Amino acid sequence: MESLSGTQVLVTGATGFVGARLSELLSGQEKAIVTGTGRNLDRVSYLKDHGVTLTAAELTDEESLKKLVEGKEVVFHAAAAIMADAETAQKVNVDATELLVRLAGEAGVKRFVHVSTVGVYDMKNMKMVDETAPLALNHSSAYPRTKAQAEKRATQTAAAYAMELSIVRPSMIYGPGHGFWSETMFKNVLDGNPVFLGDGSGNFIPVYIDDVAAAIILCAKHPGAAGEAYNITDGLTNWREFMGHYANLSGKKLKSVPIFVAKLMAFANSIPGITTPIDHGFIEMATSDKEFANTKAVALLGWRPQVSYEDGMQRTLAWLEKEVLKKE
Repeated sequence: MESLSGTQVLVTGATGFVGARLSELLSGQEKAIVTGTGRNLDRVSYLKDHGVTLTAAELTDEESLKKLVEGKEVVFHAAAAIMADAETAQKVNVDATELLVRLAGEAGVKRFVHVSTVGVYDMKNMKMVDETAPLALNHSSAYPRTKAQAEKRATQTAAAYAMELSIVRPSMIYGPGHGFWSETMFKNVLDGNPVFLGDGSGNFIPVYIDDVAAAIILCAKHPGAAGEAYNITDGLTNWREFMGHYANLSGKKLKSVPIFVAKLMAFANSIPGITTPIDHGFIEMATSDKEFANTKAVALLGWRPQVSYEDGMQRTLAWLEKEVLKKE
């Protein structure tokens, strides 16, 4: 499938950071016929002006999903529960993904593109992590565990229906819009909340939103993308440097949580009735010295980042100043 022009596609999570930008580019740049689904459609009502048809749907509602996949040639699954409890993460990230893949297979969808994360890997004793690393199916933290399990279920279910499946594993996605690493973290800086652990020297691996969307689209178009998973990353910095851009824009000082305190908070989550915002998965990510190879995507997909870190951050800060700082 070398072109998506005129192709009927479905984007789940179209109200989210990645899904919204993906929907916009699919409709405008690729000339696809796009149906976007999500929960808070008012937030992305502008997509209607870009030719996107928006339909409210719950990922756990089988009848709604069955109607949405009818007549579609490609499904882009960008919806996920990120900051969720274990039960919600299981329902949304694992069970709903399996359901959607099954319904897509039954409907005759040609290709299913699943948006995952580099957090799915079991990275023990690894410095450079590529797509051959095993999945962390039993990770102690809900998000990486359920995203890894979702990949396994999606692969098994797609194979049962002989449906082409491609998996995209981005790192920390930033850019203009309502993203976790953009708007959410900037608001944390504004509110005086801690945004890293220790001295902030852990590896931070940013990738710009448009480069991620381009990789997702390539996974739908490229004949060789079927049956493959790709790390989508660009460059390397650290938490203090990245968050420092937000501090400079806001005039606020960066705050951190000492690592020993973070470990106590993570341990406290194992005590019934206690919930803290820091778990072992976040500690692993925020103190990591890992890097993620993108050589497979470059070699097999022909994907390369088009937006430099400097340019991407300028665009991000301009959006945050206009849409968040001035409104605050």
